[in-house]
Amino acid sequence: MKLINIKTGAAIAGEINSVSTSERKALKNNPGFTFDWSVELDQEVYALSDQENEVLLGLIALTDHPFELRIHIDLIESRKEQRGRYKTIGNIAACLIAYACRAAFKRGYGGFVSLLPKTQLISYYEQYGFARVGRLMAISGKAAESLIHKYLGDEEI
Repeated sequence: MKLINIKTGAAIAGEINSVSTSERKALKNNPGFTFDWSVELDQEVYALSDQENEVLLGLIALTDHPFELRIHIDLIESRKEQRGRYKTIGNIAACLIAYACRAAFKRGYGGFVSLLPKTQLISYYEQYGFARVGRLMAISGKAAESLIHKYLGDEEI
């Protein structure tokens, strides 16, 4: 995982794990997150944590669309303190997006991941290699593979 300390440039060990239904419900009152993650019961939810301090840094909700050979990002969020110019840890969202791409490869979808962005976030997702496809944005193939190598390192696809 390629999390970095913004001030020092040092690598931070991170870990992504599945979030259980009971853990999602407990997130409802977590002051570090804006969204109500307890309503994401039909999606697969994964959490990125700092391994050293065991701090929850970000969350992502995914829906598998096997008939369309894609994974859809329903929701992605970094911890409130880790947003904007005052954040101390970089690449949180990038690592979560790369994780979704890797899951899409593992399921035989060629890294095909989609999302429906808010208008003001289109350019944000374009920096990761997403392209507009109708109302959605999507990434797949070499662009998805590149994200995996860049943000998850030597981990298998």
